[in-house]
Amino acid sequence: MIPAGRDAVDGAGAAAILGMAYSTFRNRRIASGDGFPQPFKEGARKPLYDRAQVEAFRDGRRLPSWPGGMHKHPDDLLDGPEAAELLGIEYGTLRRYGKEDRVRAVDVCGVPHYRRGDLVDRLAAPGSPGRPRGR
Repeated sequence: MIPAGRDAVDGAGAAAILGMAYSTFRNRRIASGDGFPQPFKEGARKPLYDRAQVEAFRDGRRLPSWPGGMHKHPDDLLDGPEAAELLGIEYGTLRRYGKEDRVRAVDVCGVPHYRRGDLVDRLAAPGSPGRPRGR
């Protein structure tokens, strides 16, 4: 989950902030080094980092914190598995819903994310079962 109001960058974006090539960032394993910020979601296929924390790391400042735990804001961005869990469906079903325009994804560094408020609205008014008309 990317908390509301936070800006995410991927490894290439973090490398650009640090003023190095992405290959250097990757080969030197900067992201797994001491002091580098943790990704928003551990174990994600494509780790995303908080831009403010990466900039603080670059400048040698203390890393700013972001809300964690039970704070749930309608503008939080959930990745696919998190969104599917919230809706109580399989991830493949969520992807199909996206193709059928039943849910709207937001592209964050090439990774689809879903706004928590949109998902909660979908839970409140799920629509008709089956495929949309005209498909």
